[in-house]
Amino acid sequence: MCAGRTDAEIAAELFISAKTASHHVSAVLGKLGVSNRRAAADQAARLGLTGDLTTA
Repeated sequence: MCAGRTDAEIAAELFISAKTASHHVSAVLGKLGVSNRRAAADQAARLGLTGDLTTA
């Protein structure tokens, strides 16, 4: 998500369906207490959860 990938792109990378990726994205948003991907990326960065995105 922090790399700006869509559900379909995440799904392809993980060999899962886009619907499953969407469900996991929703779960991450909920756990971070945010309502959109941009806010999730910002919160993840604040918490030090993003790692090295240069290889993404």
